[in-house]
Amino acid sequence: MKKILLFLLLISQISIGQTIDYSNEDYYYIKRTKHLKIAMDKENISIENDVLEQAKFNSSNKLFYANENIYTDSFTEIEDIEAFTIVPTTYKKMKVEHFETKDQIGGGVFYSDSKAINFVFPAVTKGAETILTYKERINEPHFSSTFTFGSGVPIKESIYTVEFDNTIELGFTTFNFDEFDISFEKKETRKSTIYTWKANNIKAFEQVGNSLSILKYLPHVIIYIKSYEVEKNRIAIYNHLDDLYAWNASLNKLIEKSDLTEVYQIAENLTKDLKTEDEKTKAIFKWVQKNINYVAFEYGMGGLIPRDAAQVCNKRYGDCKDMANLLYEMLNHVGIDAHHTWIGSRNKPYSHAEIPTGKVYDHMITAAFIGDKIVFLDATDNYVPYGMPSSFIQGKEGMIGISDTDYKIVKVPEQAKEKNTTLIKTTITLKDDILKASGKRTMTGYEMVDFVYDVKFSKDDKTDEQYLSTKLAIGNNKTKYTNIDLGDVTSHDTSYTITYDIEMSNYIKKFGSKIFLNLNLEKPLSKDIIKIDTQLYGKEIDHKYIRNYETIFEIPQGYTLKSIPKNIANEREEYGYSFTFTKKENLLIVNKQIYFNTLAMQNDSFEDYNIFIKNLIKAYKKSVVLEKI
Repeated sequence: MKKILLFLLLISQISIGQTIDYSNEDYYYIKRTKHLKIAMDKENISIENDVLEQAKFNSSNKLFYANENIYTDSFTEIEDIEAFTIVPTTYKKMKVEHFETKDQIGGGVFYSDSKAINFVFPAVTKGAETILTYKERINEPHFSSTFTFGSGVPIKESIYTVEFDNTIELGFTTFNFDEFDISFEKKETRKSTIYTWKANNIKAFEQVGNSLSILKYLPHVIIYIKSYEVEKNRIAIYNHLDDLYAWNASLNKLIEKSDLTEVYQIAENLTKDLKTEDEKTKAIFKWVQKNINYVAFEYGMGGLIPRDAAQVCNKRYGDCKDMANLLYEMLNHVGIDAHHTWIGSRNKPYSHAEIPTGKVYDHMITAAFIGDKIVFLDATDNYVPYGMPSSFIQGKEGMIGISDTDYKIVKVPEQAKEKNTTLIKTTITLKDDILKASGKRTMTGYEMVDFVYDVKFSKDDKTDEQYLSTKLAIGNNKTKYTNIDLGDVTSHDTSYTITYDIEMSNYIKKFGSKIFLNLNLEKPLSKDIIKIDTQLYGKEIDHKYIRNYETIFEIPQGYTLKSIPKNIANEREEYGYSFTFTKKENLLIVNKQIYFNTLAMQNDSFEDYNIFIKNLIKAYKKSVVLEKI
């Protein structure tokens, strides 16, 4: 600890030379450092981090940062915590005396060994500085280390040092360094090597909703052990992908296997009358989707090793790897070539070529080889149609385990917009200035998945009318919904349909003998203008889609159609819209299409996108004109 405090004094001296003014920041880090030391302790590897954080409160606006947490789990130990406040004017040190350790469970996790050490810096006020130091001990060499040079608040200086014995071979990959002032230095001695990265004046990374993964922008480095030497024998950890797969396969070998009779019996009953491999795979996948509840477990090796398929089947719940393993057992029993597959979500912006470590993953699914195609099966998504992956792994690389030693790296395809459709059919009549309409909305693919999940988990105790008035926002705030049928959210079909009737008063505009009627009862994307000054890290699109609006308006008796808007289209590769108006006898048929054909938008495209949305809004404002005969 004395070394750490001495290091802090040296840091303070170095920081004096900085010229950037931080006085306008409510709160910022003067210094954030981490010293990672990896050394051989006889036949074992010792991995320790010495952490130091020094921060300053320039105002009273963000005193909530006085509340601090240090996170730990069964693979890490936290020691030698020292935290204190330097009170302004007196420069007195006020030590933190009370540290409280609590279980850290959230985000759908049923059981976790994660814990948070909570404490509050005392006497924090305008002008106060806080200093925190502690030691973190890591007891699993397969867990690579990450250091981020930025955070949610500005950082004046950030230093990361990595010291390791020369008998240890280390690998590292840096991300997003180009736009930042980050230096690197390497020092070698007879027994060890030291890497040092120093970053100056790192801005705050404040992420808003629907941004791309912050890891695509945040400067950070990932350190991993390639191999180490014990008694002149070289032990591989992450020399290359073969070692990563060896680690994954070794974990699967630890899966407990009890009597699988019940599991096999269910698989046989589901497929006994089916002929094709696709039919059998679909039947088993749908059964797991419908009957096994997703419950996350994150404790010790239980967060890495799938649980026994018989146990999961019997208890009817499990996490992603449990469900993947159950599918693996059931499918292979009926002759389907199925395999465990490790994969990362779209929050993990890494490829296997960049880092051959477990940092690439945060999920497990099952891959079935059927004929010349690979079917990716993720039963944690209760409603995703068979043949489609869950939306959050589109475009991601999966490591498919073929045998004890063989594997394949395969990219999950992005699903075409034609697979994710919403068809809204609306029939509109007008009588006595009251607009009435009947609507039918049919969804497929991820469009269906999103809507069903929303009905199931967001409707809560709202009435059907209250729910639809918020969800669909049709017409104006006086729209009344009747005859609502929200369909069967338990059916697990390939499509989902809802129907409803609506009635609106005070919607049309009358001037003399003319009626002005806007047939765009729904205006999708009309509130999608991007705030360029705050949306700093791209924009994520959940899935590609096509939404077709087919509206039939019955021209009321005693009126003639005086004018209709011109057909208009703005169709691009990434997104687009089109409006067509067709008169057929006493009917006006409006076909409107909105589509998205990308999963991500970059900041340099925002201005063009906003222009696109503004033009779309103009198209929404066009009305038809009726004139009394």
